[in-house]
Amino acid sequence: MADVIVIGAANIDIKAKTKEASRLGTSNPGVVSLTVGGVGRNIAHNLAWLGADVALISAVGDDAHGQTILKRSRDIGIDMTRVAAVSAETGTYLAVLNCDGELITALSDMRACDHITPAMIAANMHDITSARFVVADCNLPIETLRAIADLAAEKLVIEPVSVPKSVKMIELLKNRKVFLASPNFDQIDILAGTRDISDAFEFLHRNGLTNAVVHVGSEGAFVSTEGEIEHVAAQSAGTVVDVTGAGDAAVAGLVYGLLQGHTLVEAAAFGQQMAGRVIASNDSTLG
Repeated sequence: MADVIVIGAANIDIKAKTKEASRLGTSNPGVVSLTVGGVGRNIAHNLAWLGADVALISAVGDDAHGQTILKRSRDIGIDMTRVAAVSAETGTYLAVLNCDGELITALSDMRACDHITPAMIAANMHDITSARFVVADCNLPIETLRAIADLAAEKLVIEPVSVPKSVKMIELLKNRKVFLASPNFDQIDILAGTRDISDAFEFLHRNGLTNAVVHVGSEGAFVSTEGEIEHVAAQSAGTVVDVTGAGDAAVAGLVYGLLQGHTLVEAAAFGQQMAGRVIASNDSTLG
């Protein structure tokens, strides 16, 4: 059985990076790349690269992109036997980055994730309950997140994904207590209505979250466990090249640290190291 079960999106990333300051409303010279991605898949990729025994539960289209995702993910060491090929097209994430590698805007088409149903969770119940940690991203339907929490809330790590999708986390917490989540400042601003870190953590804990790691970009992360708040500094590996996948690497490093028996603060610091490596490269994952 896998030590970590990751449940979430597996898709193709299309990244467009401008060569100079971007101008809206016109064509900008740049570089476009196509890579394998998806929040859940990226987290699983990073965990496998670090040496963890990890399996992915996801859905891809029965198409060429889906086959590419399956092959490249197997090659890195992810167990892909629980990934379904479905009638929908494989998910796509389209990101536009400025010449400094910072995100201008992005669009995600994750309709394939609608096929990751509570029935799929039930079919993999034994693997989920046997894993040491379960990671789920908020690309999943809320009913699926609830089904996962019913099986593994005490070891469940929630990755909110984006501001619009993070509201699912609060919906989930209304009647379920979850081990850990990793929102960023923009997400907690929407969820808690504040950017004050103490008030934000109080809101998250009051709503059923046992532990939280809030990622704050170049400032690193804040960690709250049992009411204690600690700051973890960012750990850049060089100049920012591309921010895509930094959060996924931070979560993977966090979970890997916990697997190794580290405290939450120590694990979050390792996550920051992994995020620093990713943003200093053109790749969206470790390796």
